[in-house]
Amino acid sequence: MQRAGKWAVAGLLGVALCGCSSLTGGTTGGTGGGTGKSSSKGSAADGPEVPESTLDLERVCTDGLGFSGMPAYDRTKKTVHPAMLMNNSGDTWSQFEPPSGDFPKGWFLGYSDKPADAELVVCLENRTKATATGKVCDMETDDGKPLKIRTYNTSYRLRIVEARTGKELYKHTGEAKSDECPVYMLTSEGEDKDKYYNEVRPKDYRKRVKPFIAP
Repeated sequence: MQRAGKWAVAGLLGVALCGCSSLTGGTTGGTGGGTGKSSSKGSAADGPEVPESTLDLERVCTDGLGFSGMPAYDRTKKTVHPAMLMNNSGDTWSQFEPPSGDFPKGWFLGYSDKPADAELVVCLENRTKATATGKVCDMETDDGKPLKIRTYNTSYRLRIVEARTGKELYKHTGEAKSDECPVYMLTSEGEDKDKYYNEVRPKDYRKRVKPFIAP
């Protein structure tokens, strides 16, 4: 087995490990644009309310509370309706910008875009449940020590919500399964280094969001 180094990506403490098969379960996590102080602009006195940061959109996913100043969503219009993808892999929500190529350009707003331009908010909750697969993978740490990794299948919850009204348009609960070992894995600080969780990938929900974003 080859050795791989220990490294950090996007705030995660990464331990790269050599595996025995191809990677089939990727993480959609990421915090990128979801940083800073949460605040929103607007009130009954000074006009329609809009989010000033992606953190403000947490309430759309958690409480179904929209922002009256955001664009109205009309599915009958055959055009792209830009969405903000909010990801939750634990206790907090943050924006996630899918890598280029995962979705057609314009479907999801990026970290440099204004959250107030979104017509939809796609709320993705990862790892709502984890079940051991019983599979154990023989891996190797960066210093050459053998390490056995236990793999887990996970459940996820996907919802599509109107940004302006907070109205839920679609809900789906699915499972991310794989019987293969990862090529490498990244673990967050505090997580068990001997567990690998299969998580939902963009290709698993592209067809589910398309009828709403690009009808």
